[in-house]
Amino acid sequence: MNIARRAGNVVLWLVLAAVAALAAVMVLIPRVMGWVPLTILTGSMDPTIPAGSQVVVATVDGEADAARLNIGDVITFMPYPDDPTLVTHRVVARTLSTDGTISFTTQGDANNAPDEWTLTATQIRGVVEYHVPYAGYLATALDGSQKQTGVAVVAAALLAYAAVQLLGALRHHRRPAPAAAAVVDGAATAAADMAVVATVGAPTSGGAAPAVTTSDDDTPATTRPDGVPALAGTVDRDAGARTSGPRPRPERTSTRELADAA
Repeated sequence: MNIARRAGNVVLWLVLAAVAALAAVMVLIPRVMGWVPLTILTGSMDPTIPAGSQVVVATVDGEADAARLNIGDVITFMPYPDDPTLVTHRVVARTLSTDGTISFTTQGDANNAPDEWTLTATQIRGVVEYHVPYAGYLATALDGSQKQTGVAVVAAALLAYAAVQLLGALRHHRRPAPAAAAVVDGAATAAADMAVVATVGAPTSGGAAPAVTTSDDDTPATTRPDGVPALAGTVDRDAGARTSGPRPRPERTSTRELADAA
């Protein structure tokens, strides 16, 4: 039962952690860093970035930012200035003109040839920092307010579950262990038995150890110097306690002695 409960707790923790991590990479980190999440709609970047993935893009603004782009970077851009459609492809060539401007040639990982356009800094919108495979389907299904609500719900669930686990651990820690109590009782019983044995074998005031005898009910007894048996560790209340040693035979009066006496 305990194994099943622990396994269930582990699975629940893993599920909550996965949901929290997904919410963080999809909503929290982009919001904190000022990055923009976008969804890949086609397979031109397969297999690196499959269709339906969410890419998180850091903004590229102006010639200074564009100058820091290198071959191999995945960028998001507008191929045609008059068309707001965005494309995300990889930089395969970088050209510096005589007037100091930089142009870029791009290509999709799944395409066999470079793109037909040449990009300038004004067309580039951002560089991809990371992507989450297939998370774009979820991002497309939810609007901004729903995403924020989901993050808040996941965070509250994690905090509540952590609080329940902490309270349960504290309650279990304060509860006395039955095994420890049994050990203490056993130790007390053993100590009492040793005390009885020590009392039986202790020497008397005359220097000699008392003789151990047994009564008819198999109760250990000691014979005191005055010859009266007494149970070890008890007050002598039964002066008639018998010993297991030889008993003196009472003297018998013969018939002749009775006749002479008469």
